[in-house]
Amino acid sequence: MAKHKAATEITIAQEEQSAFAAMVFKYKWPALTTLAVASAAILYVQSASEAATESQRAEWGQLYEASSSDDPIVALEEFTAQNPEGAAAASAFMNQALLHLDDGDYDGATASLMSARAIAPAFLASLEFPIGADDAGQSLIAHLAASVESEASWTKEHPYILENPPLPEGSPRVELTTDLGTIVLGLDMEAAPGHAGNFITLVKEGYYDGTRFHRIQPGGFIQGGDPNSRDEDASTWGLGGPEKTVAPEESGLIHAEGVLAAAKVSGAVNSSGSQFYLTASPQYQFDGNYVVYGRVLEGLDLVKDASNAEIREDKAETPVEPLTIISAKML
Repeated sequence: MAKHKAATEITIAQEEQSAFAAMVFKYKWPALTTLAVASAAILYVQSASEAATESQRAEWGQLYEASSSDDPIVALEEFTAQNPEGAAAASAFMNQALLHLDDGDYDGATASLMSARAIAPAFLASLEFPIGADDAGQSLIAHLAASVESEASWTKEHPYILENPPLPEGSPRVELTTDLGTIVLGLDMEAAPGHAGNFITLVKEGYYDGTRFHRIQPGGFIQGGDPNSRDEDASTWGLGGPEKTVAPEESGLIHAEGVLAAAKVSGAVNSSGSQFYLTASPQYQFDGNYVVYGRVLEGLDLVKDASNAEIREDKAETPVEPLTIISAKML
């Protein structure tokens, strides 16, 4: 079996900003800045007030715990239900708005800001800071609301910036039967015929049967397709593949959550002949550097779970118990 001189992998390359990245920079960071300024203002007011009570301190502590929990949106909802008034509750609603904004839930973000505005003290709702357009005066809540409105408007005008368009009707599907469940992939033959066709050929040859997802990034992606991963010697994982490679294609597809994309040797132009990865979350930093040629139709939760598996101490990004492809077949 031929081996690459370097591991076939995906790395973060410094490229010119995509339209999506520019949008994030323009709208998302002002919103996050709002939260930082709000937090500083809150801490100042609280520390400066001699009338602060132990119960208020406990309330802010609960807000911190809710914001840093595994499911902060639910935790913040519970917090505001128990603490419906005051600066802490208003800040909780603002935190909710940021989380909704990050998820692309603009209606949810707007609703949370309306709740915040209804109960917010002056330093959040009416006190103006030079954070508006051209450093114009704007309150923290108003600034965050403007960010939500701007991003929502931009996203509406660019519907396939955050997500890929639907697969063409009749697109080929592949079923990966793993030791923990089934993953079904849809291939976009119109966007990337070379990559999709190569994947289909390998599936029909049984090339992927018995291979492992040998590389993971927690919450990011799982990478597989290396025939070396059938062996128990993990030191060779990521180095294998066929002699052939796949020429680059401009598929126009982005690294949204749950996509199928081709890995390649770091710095190479062509994609690997067999190695691929599935994203467990958006990985837009890879756009323009790696070819997306399909998506996960079923089994995304399995992909996410596999990406968060325990990692070996002797080899970075290598799972202790990697997800194994028992068989791959066309549907």
